[in-house]
Amino acid sequence: MRKQWLMGLALGLVLLAGCSAANVVKTYDSGQDGVMVTYQELNNGTWKYEDTVYPYRLELSGTLPNAQADSHYVVLSQREDVTFEEVSQWMLSSVTPYDPDDYVLVEMN
Repeated sequence: MRKQWLMGLALGLVLLAGCSAANVVKTYDSGQDGVMVTYQELNNGTWKYEDTVYPYRLELSGTLPNAQADSHYVVLSQREDVTFEEVSQWMLSSVTPYDPDDYVLVEMN
């Protein structure tokens, strides 16, 4: 009986591991084309960074003060309304509150 239980547990773990890998559509690796951290696109249209899944991947563009060219950010977010100004303020300020579960900056050009 114990041997059957262990075999069932092992099979279940193998199936679970296979399912999570099958959910990944694409992996964006850090160090390539402005990608700062490794993150993944999942087959249900969501995005994953570390252990957090985000419903939105937002591409934001704008000009920082005194900059000669536009900056481009990609953030994974729980909110659809994250702005370029909000992310820029967080990056430039030491007092702006930041909740990593709200959004995370994954690319910058």
